[in-house]
Amino acid sequence: MRILLLAAVLMVSAAPAFAVDTLRCGSRLANVDMTAAEVLAVCGEPDYRDVWRVPGAAPGYLGAVEEWTYNRGSSQLLRVLRFRNGRLQRIDADGYGFADDGARDCAQLGIQRGMSKYRLVAQCGEPVTKTIDVVRAPVERHSRVYDPRATYEAWETVYREEWVYNFGAARFMRIVHLDNGRVTDVEFGGRGFDVR
Repeated sequence: MRILLLAAVLMVSAAPAFAVDTLRCGSRLANVDMTAAEVLAVCGEPDYRDVWRVPGAAPGYLGAVEEWTYNRGSSQLLRVLRFRNGRLQRIDADGYGFADDGARDCAQLGIQRGMSKYRLVAQCGEPVTKTIDVVRAPVERHSRVYDPRATYEAWETVYREEWVYNFGAARFMRIVHLDNGRVTDVEFGGRGFDVR
């Protein structure tokens, strides 16, 4: 009996304090399945909001997806909250945060694959143009996150964007491709131009 009691105590003490579907905001918690309004009441306004619409399960249905990013400085992880139709679906981390002092440095090697849209805007500012499309694309095996509630297909709906940055006549334009808010490719365009 003592061995069973000791084993139970050890299992409880080894369990993590919070599951991955919980985010601490001060003394309060935001949980998966909360509405966007409830999360705002708990955590306040995010540092960045990204909204896109993707076709849903029903024919002709367009579902809204929002990604909110909270940046609490360089000593804490960026928290990315994914909402679907107004409900919190997932909470992820995106590396350590940073001080957003307004300085922009979009160096040649500064835009990396996998970079979030929030980091891209913080580093390079807003692009000169944006092109948006919703496509069906194959799912990359390594990008899948196991979810016992999900059904896995070989194809998924992707919110695809192309952003063009102009750095003036002395440099080439930069064309950045994003899928679902993450950089997938960067290429050089033609010579930039000076804004008059």
